[in-house]
Amino acid sequence: MLRTVYSAPNRAHHYAYARELHRAGMLKAFVSGFPRLSPRAAIPEIGKALRRVDQLQTLFITSQKFGLPAWISEELAYRAKMQMDRASRHSLKNADLFLFYNGCGLDSARWFKRKGGINVVEAVNSHVLVQEQILAEEHKSLGLPWRPFHSREVKRRVAEVEIADYVLLPSRFVARSFLARGVPGDRLLLVPYPIQNIPGAQVNGDLGKRDDTLFRVLFVGSISVRKGLIYLMEAFRRLRHPKKELWVVGPLANPSGIANISIPNGVKFFGPLKGEELQAAYMQSTVFCLPSIEEGMALVLSEALSYGLPVIASENTGVEELLTDGKGGTMVPIRNARAIGDCLERLAEDEGFLELQRQEALATAARLKDHFKTAAGLAETLMKTFRQHHSTAAPSH
Repeated sequence: MLRTVYSAPNRAHHYAYARELHRAGMLKAFVSGFPRLSPRAAIPEIGKALRRVDQLQTLFITSQKFGLPAWISEELAYRAKMQMDRASRHSLKNADLFLFYNGCGLDSARWFKRKGGINVVEAVNSHVLVQEQILAEEHKSLGLPWRPFHSREVKRRVAEVEIADYVLLPSRFVARSFLARGVPGDRLLLVPYPIQNIPGAQVNGDLGKRDDTLFRVLFVGSISVRKGLIYLMEAFRRLRHPKKELWVVGPLANPSGIANISIPNGVKFFGPLKGEELQAAYMQSTVFCLPSIEEGMALVLSEALSYGLPVIASENTGVEELLTDGKGGTMVPIRNARAIGDCLERLAEDEGFLELQRQEALATAARLKDHFKTAAGLAETLMKTFRQHHSTAAPSH
């Protein structure tokens, strides 16, 4: 059986990956930086395979919570990844494969490569140099000061991609960014994030809480430059509808990207919502929009679909992994308020089309739930890659 060491600093989908590897009998160790003090930290399913390396990661999260200067948080984040790198080395003895979050494994990967092991670096966003270029351009276009990424971490991330045998990616958007930086396609492993719990309206088909005389657009995410909310604001401003609202759900980042614009009438800010309050926002909305300029794969889109919300999402959100032939939503170019506006206008003006898109959103959510039960997941992909790697590397006779 393939003995895998997996290293990741956060919870997100990483806990699901660790569980999947454990169920497949492939998890030798899960090196986690997620703070043990969190009420969501427990992962009893994997037993003694868990290795907590969370001291510096906890300090990093604390620095963000208390608003310490950005350079302090960035340095703590960098050092937390280096701490995880050092800790991973101790678990790699007698392992076959090292899977690690980009930034968390350079030194261990170098050592493991010398020992004949296979290295797979996990990229949850586009190539770090592509990310930096996109965000720098966006800040410049908005007249905002740009703070470059932590230079030493950028170098480590680039070096990890170069030394790794393979790169694990969640979407075709992310794959294109690595191809653009010269990474060969045969080194890219595309595994969309597992969609395990889709909580919305496909469970009971209940769309009755919506007021169909009101056209309400919903955005869920951080109010930040990366999320591209300014383009949705402009599209909403142009929307011709007598009863329109834009609900913005999520925390305010600094910079927000919308500080210097006039907020259109009908926009309401709610801050972060969870549980029943977030569910109510979905249930009372007409359409969901995510105009991010850079995002690996936004699982919030699958959540919106499950509530029967047609989605409008930029091409840089991983939406390609969710929609088929535009059923249940539309993919638009980044930074394109006009394209977003055209989608909103059609949904607002054509009740028949809106109802069709609602039903297709529900059908898409149900399909996704079934698809990810049977599709090749992380464990199967790694096992197949391991076999092919050794078959290719084996000497001919």
